[in-house]
Amino acid sequence: MRIDTQNGVIGISNDVVAQVAGKAAAACFGVRGMAARSALDGLVRLLKGEKQTQGVDVKSTPEGVELDLHVALDSGVNVRTTCRNLQHQVRYQVQHTCGVTVEKINVYVETVKA
Repeated sequence: MRIDTQNGVIGISNDVVAQVAGKAAAACFGVRGMAARSALDGLVRLLKGEKQTQGVDVKSTPEGVELDLHVALDSGVNVRTTCRNLQHQVRYQVQHTCGVTVEKINVYVETVKA
């Protein structure tokens, strides 16, 4: 991603945006962590630590970025409320930290963990 300023060009890697989004998502109430679905067997794995970026897909758009978040939620939480909170928190953190506009955040709840 490139941001043109009066002093030059700023380049921000999609990996950096994914790291910020993954950490913000994992810190939200009700989110157990980021999740990844195995292509071979269809099983969902909970991602820990540095692998949280695997649960985030970043797509560059002309105006900013679009994010796909694959998450595992705690059981007993309101899914709709948790996902809305997740969208607000991730949007704020990415825009505040990276200075890019977040166009859309799609949340995919892969599993609910007890």
